[in-house]
Amino acid sequence: MKDSLKNIRPDSFSGMIFGLEGLRGGSVLLNGPTGCKFYHSATVDGNTLRALSFDPLAYPEDFYFGQGAVPCTFLDSHDYVYGAKDKLIQLLTEVKSRNHDFVVVINSPGAALIGDDLKGILDSHKPSKIAFAIDSPGFSEDYGKGLQRGLIHLLEELEIPTGRQKTDQVNLLGFHLFQKHSRGNLRELTRLLELGGVKVGTAFYECDIEGLKHCGESKLNIVLCPETGLELAKYCKKRFGTEYMVPKTGQPLGFEGEDFFRELSEWIPLDLSPILEEFHYGRGRAYIFLSRYSSILGKPKGGTYRIVGAPSFVYPALKFFTNYLGMIPLEVILEGEGSYFVKEIKDFLEPFEAYGPQKDGYLAQMVLGDGNEIASSVQYEEYLFGIEIAEPSMGYLDVMEKTFYGPKGALYLLEQVLNGLKFS
Repeated sequence: MKDSLKNIRPDSFSGMIFGLEGLRGGSVLLNGPTGCKFYHSATVDGNTLRALSFDPLAYPEDFYFGQGAVPCTFLDSHDYVYGAKDKLIQLLTEVKSRNHDFVVVINSPGAALIGDDLKGILDSHKPSKIAFAIDSPGFSEDYGKGLQRGLIHLLEELEIPTGRQKTDQVNLLGFHLFQKHSRGNLRELTRLLELGGVKVGTAFYECDIEGLKHCGESKLNIVLCPETGLELAKYCKKRFGTEYMVPKTGQPLGFEGEDFFRELSEWIPLDLSPILEEFHYGRGRAYIFLSRYSSILGKPKGGTYRIVGAPSFVYPALKFFTNYLGMIPLEVILEGEGSYFVKEIKDFLEPFEAYGPQKDGYLAQMVLGDGNEIASSVQYEEYLFGIEIAEPSMGYLDVMEKTFYGPKGALYLLEQVLNGLKFS
């Protein structure tokens, strides 16, 4: 049976919008048709929740079309022939009244072919103190490339001092609003680092312009997700001289996230004792539930799963679900460009012959992926439940912030597995 729902993977155009909209105080203006707007506006609004009302009257029909984020110039056939200058000037005038800290105009792929002088238009109708345009978002390039390129464009507009770096401070790279539980992941990792005496400077996500201006003060950049942070780390090293670390174990999820902190302690002074105590408590609590549940049904050991995600997430997830829970991977599909962790994942999966798309991949009982992956698995008899690890979601409202990181993240994943097997 063929898939009834095909996943639409975000490209560099989406990455650029989501990367910049993941910051506070700014606005991305989309120079393009309304067809390019609605999905991006809905995704940004749903993940940032900065608008307190869905009242469409707060966002005029022109440019915003009832949505609070990513206004657009709603280009039509006439504009593609004669240019979008008039509409863009009207949009800039509207946006100026909203007093954003920064404004970025991004061409849609089609609008990039028109040739409008976006810089000239912005210079004569500047909507905020920091305003610039990105003429080409990249044509079908990788999501992570666009995300990082947009952030680097913004950093180029800022005067950032390169003074003495703080030995007890780090930056976190790779977070973005298309990740599942990105805000919770950031808060939990920040909490654990602070337990060890390390401060977080900026994460290039959920921070404002003033926060970005201090990014050169940190001793180390931790690239949690090289798919969305490595190029940014290289840029920061060239501009500010900041060293960067790509954790050998990938993102710090599962109980083997202990290794992330041990590795970090080799780079900067870090008190491991309170952090490892948190992991010790988490392992003890997990043991109680695993022991009781496994004694009744023998699961989750032997349960099957498939996973579609970024290599930096997939690698530690495989070790958690297979090495710790005893589950069997049937299909693993990697997303995002880059070579980090690919060899390690292939070596891990060699006994299972599960790397890449499999003919019988949907025989798995558990699916880890975005909402589209999970929705397209429901039609198969073997499927029991799914765990969302990326956007777009299936619409569940996460009122309480959740995390995949550290011992709390391990317990959350275990909770999902045990309840998924128990109630499906």
